[in-house]
Amino acid sequence: MRNVSALTRRELGAYFLSPTAYIVLTVFVLLTGWIFFDFINAQHEASILPVVYFMGWMLLFISPMLTMRLFADEFQTGTIETLMTAPVTTLEVVLSKYLASLFFLLVVLVPPMLYGAILFSVGDPDPGPIVAGYLGLFLLGSYFLALGMVASACVRTQISAAVITIILLLILQILSFIVPAENVDAFSKALRYISYWNHFYGVFTKGVIDTRDVVYFVSVSLFCVFLTTVIVTVRRWR
Repeated sequence: MRNVSALTRRELGAYFLSPTAYIVLTVFVLLTGWIFFDFINAQHEASILPVVYFMGWMLLFISPMLTMRLFADEFQTGTIETLMTAPVTTLEVVLSKYLASLFFLLVVLVPPMLYGAILFSVGDPDPGPIVAGYLGLFLLGSYFLALGMVASACVRTQISAAVITIILLLILQILSFIVPAENVDAFSKALRYISYWNHFYGVFTKGVIDTRDVVYFVSVSLFCVFLTTVIVTVRRWR
């Protein structure tokens, strides 16, 4: 764990030294703030769920920007060899990069949490949907970051990693729409289960926390950590 902690601090330093991270943070805060206050003024309703819905869409496009450099840049510049010759395991390197991206995701989500405090100051909202919405956003973001890390480990350029991640996420989203809900065969159920759309937009944006959806996001994220470890190990010895 000591190696993971040290490597995570290294990755966090890279995040906070990158202008891309600050651009992502600024754009996210400004757009979500505008949507929040516009909704409050228009609907006069103490609800954060429409903003949560919008933030979920934003995470789809900003998550690839946070993960595209994780491994693609290491392989492109050749620093992956230097990193791997240190007394650390591949799993420790992968975990540290993923944990750093999760920490930055929390940094991105902290400012929008103030919207919940604003709602309590102007009204009497139900805290359940607010908690469910923010938990869902973190789980969705961790899922996006995990898939983005896999894409970054497969290519040599950051742009390729970002594009592949966005395409993959859009495909996973579309699966929920191309398979009609009334289809009850096992294959259709499997496709709809694979799509993250139903697990987030059909549940958390309605203020519901279902352990089955939590397990879905956590298990896919952990599988992506494992898959990234395998990919990086194979690429090292090619």
